[in-house]
Amino acid sequence: MSPRRFRIRKIKSYLENLLWKGLTPFLPWYFDERHFENLYRRKEDPWSYRQSSYEREKYEKTLNAIPSEVQFILEVGSSEGVFTELLLQKGKKVVGIDVSETALARAKNRLQKYGGQVELRKFNIVKDDGLEETFDLVLASEVLYYLGHKNVLLTLEEKFAHLLKEKGYLLLVHFYPSGKIIHDAFLERKRFERVREEITYHPERDYIITLLQKK
Repeated sequence: MSPRRFRIRKIKSYLENLLWKGLTPFLPWYFDERHFENLYRRKEDPWSYRQSSYEREKYEKTLNAIPSEVQFILEVGSSEGVFTELLLQKGKKVVGIDVSETALARAKNRLQKYGGQVELRKFNIVKDDGLEETFDLVLASEVLYYLGHKNVLLTLEEKFAHLLKEKGYLLLVHFYPSGKIIHDAFLERKRFERVREEITYHPERDYIITLLQKK
C-alpha cells in the first residue's frame, strides 16, 4: 500500500471511529428486533453473505481462528445460517441465536439436513436469559456494534463468561478500527485473555478477528 493511500485509509478509519462512538448510545433504538425482522422480510440475504467474495474470505479466516479442540459453539446473530453451515461442515455442534424469526426460518430450511447437530432459537443476547448450556466457544461476528455503549458490552462480557466452559473461547469479528474498541472491552475485567488477533486491511472494508480465552 502506498504511503498516500495508507494516510487516506487512516483518516477515513479515524472519522468512522468518531462517528461510531458518537452514535453508539442511539444504535439500540434504531437497530431493534423490528428493524432486523423488517430487513429480512424485505429481502433474502440482505448483506449478500452467499455471493460476497469479501465475506467468503472473512469466513475462511474466522474458521481458521477456531481452535481444533472446539466442538460446541454458540453463534450470536446466526442470521440465515450461511456461516452456521460452514461450522456444521467442519463437524461442529452449533446453537444459533437471532432476533429475527424470518431469518431463523430460512436458516432452519437451509440446515435441516444436519438434524440434531444444530439448534436455532429466537433469542436476544442483551435482553433474554435462559441459555442453560455451556459452550466451548461463543462466536459474535459483525453484531456487537449494533447493541450499544460500553456498559452493554461489559454486561455481555459477564454473560459470555458464564456461558463458556472452563478455558472456553470467545471469538469476535468486527469492522476495524471500531472493532478494536469493542474487542478490548472484553479484556477489562480480566476474565479473558487474548490468544490471537489479526487485522485485515481489505479494499472493501477492514476488519479485526480476536480470539479470547476464559481464564
